[in-house]
Amino acid sequence: MKLVQLFGYGVAGKSYAVTRQRRLNCYYEQRQDSDKTQMAIYGTPGLVFKFSVATPFSTPIRGFLGTQSALYLIAYNQFQSVNATGGVLASGTLNTTAGICSLAFNSNQVVIADGANGYLFLPASNSFSLLPAAFPNGARTVTFVASFFVAEQPGTQQFFVSNANDGSIWSGLAFASASSYSDNILAVDNLSGNLVIFSQQHMEFWQNIGATPQPFAPILSAANEFGLAALFSRGHVNQSIIFLAQTREGQVQFVQVTGFNAAVVSTPDIDSIINGFSTTSDCVALTYETDYHKMYQASFPTANRTFLYDTTTGLWSEAQTGASVAPTRHIGNLSAYFAGQAIISDYQTNQVYTLSPTAYTDNGATIAREVITRHILSDFNRVRISQVYLDMETGVGLASGQGSDPQIMLQYSKDNGRTWSGERWVSIGMMGKYLTRVLWRRFGSTRDATFKFRMTDPVKFVITNGALKIAERPT
Repeated sequence: MKLVQLFGYGVAGKSYAVTRQRRLNCYYEQRQDSDKTQMAIYGTPGLVFKFSVATPFSTPIRGFLGTQSALYLIAYNQFQSVNATGGVLASGTLNTTAGICSLAFNSNQVVIADGANGYLFLPASNSFSLLPAAFPNGARTVTFVASFFVAEQPGTQQFFVSNANDGSIWSGLAFASASSYSDNILAVDNLSGNLVIFSQQHMEFWQNIGATPQPFAPILSAANEFGLAALFSRGHVNQSIIFLAQTREGQVQFVQVTGFNAAVVSTPDIDSIINGFSTTSDCVALTYETDYHKMYQASFPTANRTFLYDTTTGLWSEAQTGASVAPTRHIGNLSAYFAGQAIISDYQTNQVYTLSPTAYTDNGATIAREVITRHILSDFNRVRISQVYLDMETGVGLASGQGSDPQIMLQYSKDNGRTWSGERWVSIGMMGKYLTRVLWRRFGSTRDATFKFRMTDPVKFVITNGALKIAERPT
């Protein structure tokens, strides 16, 4: 047999003839010592039920914020401070019942913006109240940066600033205007102690210079021409912010901001896919870390798709809950960090989950793992493929039930991945059957082949390499 570079970095997008590759619910890990492989493929972590949020209706969570002592969340019109088991420590009532909310925290206050009003929660006294009219009502976002709470005034270039370390006091004089371009502010954020202003067609960075009545001044040379395409696509990960940006030419791309530098991280194929969606403004992101891989996950509710970006390797894949062959979205919607864990909310229900690399379902729902290979060819000569071998972690079967004799499926294509053969299933080994060989035979001859591997059993998924028994044939 011959080792073949089956797995690459592409994502099928603009043309199947260029690449038909796909990675679903898995990620690559580059191995520095190249012991058995230079690149291993691991399954993404599953979701484990943590608790259900107590609200009048089983509606999805609208906002999340985690601190050392409590998890703050909003569901329907209820603000809640909860403990690690979901027990309600304190609550309050908002004037809205739908739409994602923004929460910001200093050492002793939580400020909430729900797109209509601003609210203040004091953990020390468990008091919840409406902020005064000087708060920019209608703000969709709020952040805490350099000792001040900041919120935008919708439909304008202005943002307003609270008193120092006091989100209860907002002055009508403590405001400033984005100055680099004439478009309106959409969101405010904090990165490395600097205020980040997201506008329709550009970004600005401001720093605290100690001025009054508001302390921030722009860093003029740091502005760039990436507008914010989706308000809640912003995700903090790996000391950066990743968001769905809109260029001045009208295209949408994923951009990562590190320091004052903004760089496009989506590929031409990812860009081709998302620019084909009818709606991108509803993109919502969550972030998490598995092992040392820091992940940014973006879902498009209208398009029903989810994409996963590994900031450690710079590679894109897809995420999905359920066994559907057609692409669908992942159930994760929002994330927060609390008590040393990533907390994930469900986009359909009031349930909250934690992530676990040893959980092989999403709260009982199937996680389908799928990898589609590179094009396999030999200078476009006709070749005969008599055997395909997949080197995997085998013998991972469960004691009983589905997964007791786990199976992996192969399909192949000889027309650039446009059509596929019938499914061919083989075992990856019952519990303890570590010498199981995962292989398929008799594929005939072709000038170009691609292979699809798919597994739906709830067991550990690790691929190290692949090999073919291949021979050239006269054309």
